[in-house]
Amino acid sequence: MKKLLLSIAAIGLLNSCSETPSTNEKSEAYKVADRIAEAHGLSEFEKIEKIVFNWNVARANGEPFSRKWIWNPKVDSVTAVRAKDDYKYHWKKLDSVSNEINKGFINDKYWLLAPLQLVWDQDNFLATYTENVNSPGEGKSLNKLTIVYGNEGGYTPGDAYDFYIDKDYTVKEWVFRRSNGEDPNIISICKDYLNLGGLLIAQRHERPNSSGALYFTELSVE
Repeated sequence: MKKLLLSIAAIGLLNSCSETPSTNEKSEAYKVADRIAEAHGLSEFEKIEKIVFNWNVARANGEPFSRKWIWNPKVDSVTAVRAKDDYKYHWKKLDSVSNEINKGFINDKYWLLAPLQLVWDQDNFLATYTENVNSPGEGKSLNKLTIVYGNEGGYTPGDAYDFYIDKDYTVKEWVFRRSNGEDPNIISICKDYLNLGGLLIAQRHERPNSSGALYFTELSVE
């Protein structure tokens, strides 16, 4: 599986459609983004002191790949838990070493809390919203929110994400499209939702027609 990295970028005039949407269309899309984030526990996040999680990738051939993180969001500290020596850093004050480690954290945190990023990153993407479309993973009729990050900054600028949601604004599937390409690079089917500390988290992400999966273990919230 290709590494998926969060694009933290300045907003640009990018869109998955051929034309920039009208003001009303953008307004509705951002309202939907807010509702998705709230449905997954955004209002509870400010109470959280610590999140611990293992990010795991099950590969069809070979041993699973894992990374473990301890995140203290109120003080912006991250600890990469390693077999020998843990590495702790301030994720808003990066040097050359912590910047490389932080790429993994940003990736893994996005998988864990992608719905919340729809508010956290809202100044950095352009959003559009479409109702009643067939999802690419399981072919369900769902509503779709598309976000496209700006062309500058971040680890992978210009990337696009399609979030497929049900009537309760729960994310059932999401798609990553590198550089806003037409075809999906990753299709994630969200499974095994868990309510933990007020956060609604999909513990498992499956890919259609594949035995491989991405999943979380040792989840804890304080």
